[in-house]
Amino acid sequence: MKKFIFLLLIVFISTSVYAETYEVKSGDTLYGILSDRFTPQEMAEITSKIKKDIKGFVLRPGMKLTLEKDKVLLNAAIDKDVIIEKLADGTATVTVNIYEHDMMNVVVRGTIENNLFEAMYKAGEDAELAANLASIFEWEIDFFKDLRPGDRFVVLVEKKFIKDKYAGYGKILAADFYNQGKLKRAVYYNDGNKNKGYYNEKGEGLERGFLRVPLNYSRISSRYSTSRLHPVLGYHRPHYGVDYAAPTGTPVKATASGIVKIKSRSKGNGNYIALRHPNGYETFYLHLNGFNRAIRQGSHVEQGQIIGYVGSTGYSTGPHLDYRIRKNGKWLNPLKFVATPKTLKKDDVPAFLEHASVFFNKLNMSTIVYAQYSPSLSVSPINNSMFMVQF
Repeated sequence: MKKFIFLLLIVFISTSVYAETYEVKSGDTLYGILSDRFTPQEMAEITSKIKKDIKGFVLRPGMKLTLEKDKVLLNAAIDKDVIIEKLADGTATVTVNIYEHDMMNVVVRGTIENNLFEAMYKAGEDAELAANLASIFEWEIDFFKDLRPGDRFVVLVEKKFIKDKYAGYGKILAADFYNQGKLKRAVYYNDGNKNKGYYNEKGEGLERGFLRVPLNYSRISSRYSTSRLHPVLGYHRPHYGVDYAAPTGTPVKATASGIVKIKSRSKGNGNYIALRHPNGYETFYLHLNGFNRAIRQGSHVEQGQIIGYVGSTGYSTGPHLDYRIRKNGKWLNPLKFVATPKTLKKDDVPAFLEHASVFFNKLNMSTIVYAQYSPSLSVSPINNSMFMVQF
């Protein structure tokens, strides 16, 4: 018996000696890491095989390799592993394992104390879900000035898991937002034809031809005015935009699909972009730190596409975005501008209501369940304002 245990220890020690974990550092190459194991020709074949099976593969800092005597395991991504083996005949083989993701539908609930991002964080979620929720209701709720302590939300959202590890959010399927005592409701609907997006319980679209704001993280530092004391020039003149203060480098999004009319720099505007949209609309994005390199004058951009980054170029006293809207040459107040909603046609409403009723029932039930919390639920509350359960 002692001899058997001794042999097991020898086997364990011998295998452990050859197993180590290496984390990729800046400047590392796969060849540099594995050059003592494989010949240059083998490494060229290995790299070619990996790039063939994983499009756009690049070795990045933070990736981990498990190095054994005759095998290397590379965690290329949360859903991709690369296994490189040295066979008995001396040849090298490469196997790429791609893992399917499992989708779980969950309920997330939170209560506003200061802002949506903080409430979502306290609900055990992150800024991505907060931003996604805000983008759905952005024309119903002004998240800069309309939120009040005690406002609350219930979200039915998909969560992705790969190898039993959380891998990000899927789609928000439906949501309720109680703002100043008023219920705002949304459900995602796609009939496989022309109707696709978020709608309220009447089949009225929540999505508009324009986004309300061109960036996620910001505060209003100056509003639209026909006479404002310019902070740099020192005299009064019109300010036809809204200034959103945000950290340098904050991504700026196109509020509507259109064509790049101007991508330039001027003394007052600094780096700026002007987009031309259908029906005589134009939008302007001033004082940028830099541009999205893929953007060219005359190119088409999609709504929500990143076109530049917040900066403080031109006549500016600090990092911010000056955002402006013009129609047929006339300046509009961005804070009062209301875009046309995308609404279902009358004949399409019955099919939508049939689809939506399932999600509205889940939202209604979630409110009852949370109000009358039962220990029978599989997930306990994280705090008094939030519960997350699978539905």
